[in-house]
Amino acid sequence: MQVQAERKRQRELNVKDFQGKVAAVTGSASGIGLACAEAFARAGMSVALMDNRAAELEAAVERVRALGGAAIGIVTDVSDEKAVEAAAAETARTFGKVNLIMNNAAVFIRGHPIAEVQDDVWDWLLKVNLYGTLHGIRSFLPRMRAIGEVGRVVNTASISGLYVSERLNSVYAASKFAIVAVSEGLGHDLKGSNIGVSVVAPGPVSSDFYVTSARHRGSLGGPNLFPTTPPDTAAGMTPDEVARRVLAGIAADQFYIPTHTATRKFVQARTDRIMAGYDFMERWEKEPGA
Repeated sequence: MQVQAERKRQRELNVKDFQGKVAAVTGSASGIGLACAEAFARAGMSVALMDNRAAELEAAVERVRALGGAAIGIVTDVSDEKAVEAAAAETARTFGKVNLIMNNAAVFIRGHPIAEVQDDVWDWLLKVNLYGTLHGIRSFLPRMRAIGEVGRVVNTASISGLYVSERLNSVYAASKFAIVAVSEGLGHDLKGSNIGVSVVAPGPVSSDFYVTSARHRGSLGGPNLFPTTPPDTAAGMTPDEVARRVLAGIAADQFYIPTHTATRKFVQARTDRIMAGYDFMERWEKEPGA
């Protein structure tokens, strides 16, 4: 009976019926965020789009409304907890509730050895990527709990949150590893509740993510974090395809949503290196002098 009850709870948690639900998405003026906002609208959800780029956000809201969905845009700097709290309040006030928060806003750097990156860059990156996610959780989760409906916290990490490549992106990866840890911890915290958790781990995506990150950092008067041309993302997966996979993962109550199956080999290689460490230590325990 207990197993059957757990299976029933999982079926209820999968949020397959998005109709009539309310989603809030940060970093949704373009890229994955906008594509997911559009996907949520197509599925029958009302959507609150949040971004710090006012003009782009206005255009994104019009795109979502053109799909027939109810949508609002809230100019929000996710690094500012008060701004996120105000956005959560406006979302609930406008739509009467919120069922899903997708913490998607992020910035990126690459091409810098980790020992050379100064605190001001770490602060900038972590305030958006990590603290922006924490602000979204703290502001939206209580409102989701209060209505007693099925809900979901969706945190966008990256394949860089599951393994670190040799492409000098370890600072960005550190922020995404942290988001994976936060998501796993939140999943434990919410176990047995009506609110599920998913962490999205995309690979390369054809979007303006790298360019907008460079512009955002440049607007703060900081050093050029892209000393070379940002990577060509034209060959990456389209944001719309990422959004399709995100929706499928949420509907299936998946915690991990790795949108690019080709990246499995990198995660497996990292896992193998970890297991090799265990293998060594087990051998050493048996024969310390060997």
